[in-house]
Amino acid sequence: MENNGKQIQELVKDIATLKADKEASSQVHMRLDEAISKLTDISSSLKSMLAVQEEKIRRVDMSQEDLMSLMEQRRREWNEDLEHLHSRISTQSRELREAIDKLDRRLDERVGVLEKWRWLIIGGAILLGFLMQKMEFSLF
Repeated sequence: MENNGKQIQELVKDIATLKADKEASSQVHMRLDEAISKLTDISSSLKSMLAVQEEKIRRVDMSQEDLMSLMEQRRREWNEDLEHLHSRISTQSRELREAIDKLDRRLDERVGVLEKWRWLIIGGAILLGFLMQKMEFSLF
């Protein structure tokens, strides 16, 4: 009986140990459940934060594309304006050159006319001088 009493005591002791282990294991399981719940909440929060960040990145990419498109459009407009300005400068330069040439021709014509008159006047003065000299000799 003594043996049985020892065995019962050992069994009681083992049962108490098992109860304590069961209690500790329950606490570990509760903590694990809490940790899993918190990790699930964190995972959900991270997913929503990632979605927000992806949307921001997408908007920034679209803004960059819009900006690049606008810059390209402005570059084309600048080139067109520059070509138009170059064309206007060339046209104005050509028209100015033509006006100067026309003025040169008119001046040459006027100077030519003035030179003709000058020679006519000089010739007339010489003739008049010669005639006056001849008349002077004939009068005396």
